[in-house]
Amino acid sequence: MLQYPSNQISAVVLGIMQDGGLPHIGCRCPRCAAAFEKQSPPQYAACLAVVDTRKPQPSVWLIDATPDIKYQLDLLAPAVGSHRQRRGRLRQIDGIFITHAHMGHIGGLPQLGPEAMAVEELPVYAPEELCRILSTTELWSPLLRNLNLTPLQPNQAVDLAPDLRISPIPVPHRDEWGAGTFAYLIQGPRNSLLYLPDIDSWEAWPKAREQLNHVDFALVDASFYSADELGGRPPVAHPLVPRTVSLFNDLPCQLVLTHLNHTNPLLDLDSEQRQTVLAAGVDIAETGQLFPL
Repeated sequence: MLQYPSNQISAVVLGIMQDGGLPHIGCRCPRCAAAFEKQSPPQYAACLAVVDTRKPQPSVWLIDATPDIKYQLDLLAPAVGSHRQRRGRLRQIDGIFITHAHMGHIGGLPQLGPEAMAVEELPVYAPEELCRILSTTELWSPLLRNLNLTPLQPNQAVDLAPDLRISPIPVPHRDEWGAGTFAYLIQGPRNSLLYLPDIDSWEAWPKAREQLNHVDFALVDASFYSADELGGRPPVAHPLVPRTVSLFNDLPCQLVLTHLNHTNPLLDLDSEQRQTVLAAGVDIAETGQLFPL
């Protein structure tokens, strides 16, 4: 069980995988087969939590509601605490910030509805157009009665607590609905962190280097190490890991790779690719990893 430092704001990694997690549905590659057969632990879809333990009752926010949300909330149990009325249940967290509309980032929202956690007026912050799409989709209506959808405006900060704010930063990413994609800049009393699990390419975002240069920690898209992982499929719009490392490993921020596809050799602890990345001074995110803010 994870432990959270007292009197501190921390960003906590709750998952490091691309939307489908590990094992990946329908896959019998050696990594997925080992996870299905319990020979290696599963890995959850990419997710970050912000935990503020400066009060007796900590405050907890999620970035993204993944298909693995029930396991990720369980990792947060020591900070979340018990529900006041429902015996044996966790209280609901203080809010969720959504990066974009793809499955791995909103797929956990139905778990919050009346069939499962049954939250009440839970704040969910998301791009304005995504809020509109959710609120006008009949399939989501039973859930949305218990969510407080809050549209975010690009680059406009939300104050979460004293000395703690989060700002949505627009980034280019595959967008079938015109709903937009945000990275999130989290600024605490000591450090700042950029969380950017999905982007099409660094070249499509001219502000990338400047943005990373002004934070202490940057957790960024590392879906694929090589195009060879695609097995002949058309190219997928994500920057390859060697390109990311070459562009940013000279910056003063701590560069951390996350949102790994199940094909990514960085998942193998003894792989040459993993050792190359670590030797360049770049970290690979791990579930349970804490960053002091």
